[in-house]
Amino acid sequence: TIMGLIADLQPTNFQQEKNRFLKNPTFNPQFTYSRSFTAEDLQTHGLPDHKYINIAEKIIEKTFSNFSTEELKNNKGKLLDQETVNLSLREFLKKHNDLDKKFEIIWSDKFVSRAAINPTTIKLSLPCSIYEQDLEGLIYHELGTHALRRVNYEQQPWFRRKKKNGFSSYLKTEEGLAVLHSLFTQKYPLAYVSALNFLMTIKAQQESFLELWQFFKHYIDDDERAFSAVFKKKRGLTDTSHPGGFSKDYVYFEGFVEIVDFLIKNDFPISDLYWGKMSWKDIDKAKEMNPDFEPILPGFYTDNPELYKQQVMRIAEENFII
Repeated sequence: TIMGLIADLQPTNFQQEKNRFLKNPTFNPQFTYSRSFTAEDLQTHGLPDHKYINIAEKIIEKTFSNFSTEELKNNKGKLLDQETVNLSLREFLKKHNDLDKKFEIIWSDKFVSRAAINPTTIKLSLPCSIYEQDLEGLIYHELGTHALRRVNYEQQPWFRRKKKNGFSSYLKTEEGLAVLHSLFTQKYPLAYVSALNFLMTIKAQQESFLELWQFFKHYIDDDERAFSAVFKKKRGLTDTSHPGGFSKDYVYFEGFVEIVDFLIKNDFPISDLYWGKMSWKDIDKAKEMNPDFEPILPGFYTDNPELYKQQVMRIAEENFII
């Protein structure tokens, strides 16, 4: 399974190589894994579409010609503690059908991603790297998008039977919508992080770990973040001087551009997108199979649908989508 693949892609010597590299970032890390991976494994999500390069480069150019790395960092406010993060997550969950009873929040220094959601758990990585300005965006992304679409999905007749019912891959819609929602809370809603990740996924297919590291550091001078971003693109390779790596990270940016485009062209059918974990391409099929379903929708939409639309339009303009 894909989840099994993600777990297997965690090197057994991750911490050692990370420490060694951060002390002296002049070589390509050598990772060991519990099994080996084929090119098919690493490209299980396909490869990025080069037609999006132009938009990604424009966003990065605009972001870094307007703001220094320092300013981008200072816009984030102060670093929060676990307690504060837990409280805010619980509050959001409680407001949405008492979902605080369903999800448990777990923190660990073993998690690679800053935040991830499973059917009954929310996993957050230690040390806590969530800033004031990030928190709401993180909630909109993880809970307001992933968790709510998940909970609605569990009510569907096609739950865990997507393949059988001919549903297409949902990942781009899922992650694109989550990226869009996390920008709602930003003072400058530029999708530069997913744009950088997109370009790095393309570069990873030709370049080494070290070359990618230098590319990222040119924009964001943060060793921990750089290591994590580059590792995610090069994982699966034992010798990271070789081209290739895990290609999944492009879906966020491509999905973001596609979902914004879809929303604007189809008069913002938000409710339809919350029928479950599915692609916008399968909305009709999903609704046909369960026509009277009423999905739980995020408060940041239901509180003010008009404002929601305005925000999407603003984000589309700022990010060269319209």
